[in-house]
Amino acid sequence: MCSKVMDFLTDDDFINYVLGVTPQSASQWETYFREHPEEMADAEEAKAVLLAPANVDCGFSIVENNELKDRIISSIKDFSGIL
Repeated sequence: MCSKVMDFLTDDDFINYVLGVTPQSASQWETYFREHPEEMADAEEAKAVLLAPANVDCGFSIVENNELKDRIISSIKDFSGIL
């Protein structure tokens, strides 16, 4: 997995965008991808990882998988506290 995909997977704003936690970020990310079309393939790969069913092997170690899952849950909890 390339480093740019990992960058997306550790970006709280991107995670929230993919999970639909912050709908207002959609236009921000659409603008970003219009300005950086070369990053669309990596973003789509990261999106597929985030939306993959739990039993799909995405190439992460168990530790990496758990860290990513904890980060996503924390991000959602942080955002929920704002509402």
